[in-house]
Amino acid sequence: MIVLIINVDREPKYSLYYIGSVIIEELKQNEEMVIEDLYLNICSEIDTNLHIDFLYYSLDWLFLLSLIRVEGNRVVLC
Repeated sequence: MIVLIINVDREPKYSLYYIGSVIIEELKQNEEMVIEDLYLNICSEIDTNLHIDFLYYSLDWLFLLSLIRVEGNRVVLC
């Protein structure tokens, strides 16, 4: 069985790819952000009911791609 990050049963706005792109755009404007502020900005852009786990999964994915790094409670664009 092959497991993918893409879930066809969920709305595209909840895709890790989409959330990751919104995170990158936020960090392009600010270069670094406190995780809580980043979450609030992402929620206001995507959906106010966005679960925090989606943010964490997207941050993990971006970290593995070496696009971001985490310094304390701040997310920094590489």
